[in-house]
Amino acid sequence: MYVKVINPKTDGSKKYDNSRSCIPLVKYLSKEDEAKGINREFFFNHQKDTFTATEVIKIIDHNCPKIEKHEAKFYSLVIAPRTDEIKHLKNDPEKLRAFTREVMDIYAQNFNSKNGSNKNLNGKDIIYFAKIEDNPYYKGNDPEVKEGKVKKGDPVPGDNTHIHIIVSRQDQTKTLKLSPLVNDKKLFYREQFKLKSCEHFDKHYRYEGAGKELEKHIVMRDGTIPERIAYLEKEDSKRLEELKQNQYTPVSQPAIEINKEQGQEQAPAETRKKKKKSKSGL
Repeated sequence: MYVKVINPKTDGSKKYDNSRSCIPLVKYLSKEDEAKGINREFFFNHQKDTFTATEVIKIIDHNCPKIEKHEAKFYSLVIAPRTDEIKHLKNDPEKLRAFTREVMDIYAQNFNSKNGSNKNLNGKDIIYFAKIEDNPYYKGNDPEVKEGKVKKGDPVPGDNTHIHIIVSRQDQTKTLKLSPLVNDKKLFYREQFKLKSCEHFDKHYRYEGAGKELEKHIVMRDGTIPERIAYLEKEDSKRLEELKQNQYTPVSQPAIEINKEQGQEQAPAETRKKKKKSKSGL
């Protein structure tokens, strides 16, 4: 499971520039609509499944009365399940929308005040719009484009369903400024947001993989030496326990027969017969 808050300064794409109108980004996210016609995917949020591009632009661009010209007016998020996770969900748009709403609850709940206390927000308290996309598209700096194998803008082959999200900098009340790119873990810890989102998928959609992989990645990258050792020891102990629970007697190993009268272990009958024949042949 890939969950990311896009940083417009490092992404390198003008469409993610959040210091101006969200029109370029909304247009980019609507690029599949023309080909799909009446079957196109609408934008959705916590309350509704069918927002048009025009509605999204109007709401996002007008929800920033306390934002200065140089400040961010919105942020962009991406949720991209792996191929096996998409298959697990049967690529069901309803389940993808439900999971997106749950991720946005986790996103809102991850904001804290300067003193470290939680702001107690949920997905209904923030203004966001999400859109399901079937295909990512090749960028100009992709190796395939540079080698001339494909053109910039061509869809990447395979099952690549993912969700793009535009979330306003200010909440529904227009009184709180919420930044997921703030450089203070106490205010918004991005790695924790990603991990909780993946763990939620594992737990509520009965799937193992997303949360465990990301948890190990974060511990091994950011943890202290003792924390890394403790994590690896815990992981090894689980594997050892699984091996103990799955013990069995190999087929090739002869079972031991017990002589009930003498209380002694004996070799299987077939083995004893072979021994008698060998003795008679001497």
